[in-house]
Amino acid sequence: MTLGSPVFVAERIARPGCTIAETPVWEPEHSRITWIDSPGSSLYRITYPDALLERFDLPMRVGAIASTMDGDFIASTDRGFARLSIVDGQVEFEFGAGPDLGPGWRMNDGACDRQGRFWSGSMAPDTSAPGAFGTLFSIGAHNEVVQRGGRFRSQNGLAWSPDSTSIYVSDSNPLNPYVQVYDFDPVSGNFTNGRLFADKATLGGRPDGAAIDVDGCYWIAASDSGRLLRMTPNGEIDAEIRIDVPNPTNICFIGSDLKTAFITTLRADGVGPGGDVYVVDLPYQGLAEPHYRAG
Repeated sequence: MTLGSPVFVAERIARPGCTIAETPVWEPEHSRITWIDSPGSSLYRITYPDALLERFDLPMRVGAIASTMDGDFIASTDRGFARLSIVDGQVEFEFGAGPDLGPGWRMNDGACDRQGRFWSGSMAPDTSAPGAFGTLFSIGAHNEVVQRGGRFRSQNGLAWSPDSTSIYVSDSNPLNPYVQVYDFDPVSGNFTNGRLFADKATLGGRPDGAAIDVDGCYWIAASDSGRLLRMTPNGEIDAEIRIDVPNPTNICFIGSDLKTAFITTLRADGVGPGGDVYVVDLPYQGLAEPHYRAG
């Protein structure tokens, strides 16, 4: 970390007690953040700043969500991609095309690129097994599913540079945690020329979920370290956020000016400290989250 870099301390805003809270989505039209507890098969949303918390049961495990153009969500699940909506207090799913996952496989972390495609990575039942590598998929116009490639045991940390010429993706698996950056073609969605962006030694923790700010800096949750780190495009850490539990999982920017960070966390082994959500005001501005566009 650069000498003299600022350190910010996030404050707990609510105690939902999630097992693994993930993929927070800011809904500015409702002043609300929605996220999922993946192993808890739950969806949560909270208004900001008044912190009215709601919880909804999910009929299956969901790895990630992103907003759609019409106010619903696109989700990655153990059955592939699905459209998720909340109707009369109940969560409803509409499944589209694939991908066809093997027995016990599921989709993990996900995010939308700036062209409106939703991306997520597949994940094996036992991520420590030899050869247990998943790959990235995207779903785009007309619900077309494309296998994009890459080899990840526990894919996380999807984010794109502001100009859509770079894609970041992390692998949070304890066997080899790292962040990779690739050249990205925004028209085709193809990525090439992968190179190491950060590893556990750089971060001091395993890389989990991520977001990009207007300066093109990559904010990554460094799980096990109780910190989230701001990394410049050349890989330098120039700011950090600290929380009072070990395992941040993801971050999104909220508020009218997108200068407040909303942070999700997990409880290690389902019993440790964590599972709550945090906020902190920053001098940095995030980017508006892209919506999924099916057509």
